[in-house]
Amino acid sequence: PADVAFYFVHWLTDLAGAEPCPQEGMEKFVLMFPHKVLGAFSSSFSIVQNLSTKSETEVFEDYLQWRWKSTEGRLLGPAPTGPGSIARLRIVVMAQGSTQQMLNAFRAVPREDLVVLE
Repeated sequence: PADVAFYFVHWLTDLAGAEPCPQEGMEKFVLMFPHKVLGAFSSSFSIVQNLSTKSETEVFEDYLQWRWKSTEGRLLGPAPTGPGSIARLRIVVMAQGSTQQMLNAFRAVPREDLVVLE
């Protein structure tokens, strides 16, 4: 269990190894994976390693906090807390570039629908 990050890397190499030639496996990462996604994936190993000592929910929340701070913290300020914070953290991870517009759209959701998302 303590080698979670190792297995994560192993999964990544298996993804490349699914191609019949090594060069094609590398081309998959270089040409087909968005560099931002691949960078975030490899940078997350330190967070994923915590699966050996924390619950999946705790690790996911740590990951969301880490992504907010590492990608959008300068622009958006401190990570949100309280009702709706997990939804906003998830939006930042999924938006991949249009973060402010997506958060503005979230704020515009009618209150009765927002309660479900929070």
